[in-house]
Amino acid sequence: MTVDQLGSLVAYNRWANNRLLDAAATLSVEELDRDLRASFGSLKGTLIHILWGECRWLRFWQDGTLLPDPTPGEYPDFANLRMAWARHENAYAAYLCGLTQAELDAPRAVKADTYTLGELVQHILNHSTYHRGQITLLLRQLGHEPPSTDYRRFLTEERAGSARRA
Repeated sequence: MTVDQLGSLVAYNRWANNRLLDAAATLSVEELDRDLRASFGSLKGTLIHILWGECRWLRFWQDGTLLPDPTPGEYPDFANLRMAWARHENAYAAYLCGLTQAELDAPRAVKADTYTLGELVQHILNHSTYHRGQITLLLRQLGHEPPSTDYRRFLTEERAGSARRA
């Protein structure tokens, strides 16, 4: 992964997350919290998982420690979740967009395995994309039309100047 590719993927990640957060903001509390038997129960649970995954890896990259799992009630309502996400996005983009090519290429140990930092960044960006796909399905199950989060659509909007950049 190059620094330029990373910048585009970080911007895409923010754009896609915000499109789904905007869609989730239109849901009732009952819809957000309804157990849809998804990997993390509800749509809100899946959003929390994406946020927690990005926060956990960011902490690991910064200082080698892991955040504990989120506690029940840590995000008592959608407004709290959205505020936490906004704070995280800024820290996440600042860290990732500040990396040099040498840092991206540097090895990082995770348990008994070694990866480059760039590979680990690709892992968590892919993880977020995977779970955004689940949220798209959950929105459909709740009777809502999900927004597109396709990377190609992001590129088209970015080139037209209408995508929010990291």
